[in-house]
Amino acid sequence: ASSNISQTNKSTKESANRESNGVNGSKKSASLSSSNQVGSKASDSSSSKNLPEQRYAKLKKSVFNQIASAKWPSSYAVAESQYLNIFATGDQSNYSIFFSPGSVALPFNDPTLQNVNAELAIQKKTYPNASDAQAQVAVSQSTASLPKVALGDGIEATSQGAAGSTYLTWTEGRWIVTVKASAINGEDPLPLAKQVVAWFASHALPVPDQRGTVDLTVTNANVRQNQITWTEGNALYMISGLEPIKTIQEGTATR
Repeated sequence: ASSNISQTNKSTKESANRESNGVNGSKKSASLSSSNQVGSKASDSSSSKNLPEQRYAKLKKSVFNQIASAKWPSSYAVAESQYLNIFATGDQSNYSIFFSPGSVALPFNDPTLQNVNAELAIQKKTYPNASDAQAQVAVSQSTASLPKVALGDGIEATSQGAAGSTYLTWTEGRWIVTVKASAINGEDPLPLAKQVVAWFASHALPVPDQRGTVDLTVTNANVRQNQITWTEGNALYMISGLEPIKTIQEGTATR
């Protein structure tokens, strides 16, 4: 999605019940795997009292002390051997929150996190009015005349090739979802698109005021090119991630 929200900070930085108000908008976002859903170990690994849930709650408190009413995932999964670290900048009107799993549990806003290529970012930018904010959301042109591809759950995508890439695009409520793959590299967007449809069948994204976009890429480029973009009033929100499924998992967990 095209927006003016910064996608880098140097190197840190939703079927039967689908409704028109969002991706499966009548359902609550299901929690991620409970075994490691908080996605962090205790900062003091020798203390059995410092449970992952407690560390995640502490990080949330730190973020909300700096950015009141920030968008925040109900859970965040990382590998069992890793810790979740958070670096946040800005205020309630304009902010960036960077999520970085690592081998060491660092304090909130540890300066070294500025040099980490964050796995996921949640960002907000406030505009003078709602029209200006919505103008930042790039909505695809009509694809009604293009070939159709079945994705499952009664969903069909249109298929289009351009500039060495193949795109599958479909609508989920107010969301326009696009999966891109490199034809030059022999990539196929269909498997990822089917995974996305399966996830959205039971997990809800936030509800955009008008249209929101989900742009996912098969190619792993080690940059946060997987993006979920939407508006609420005059605020533009973006969730961006290195990996497409992780991005939509945390997107549906975020409110």
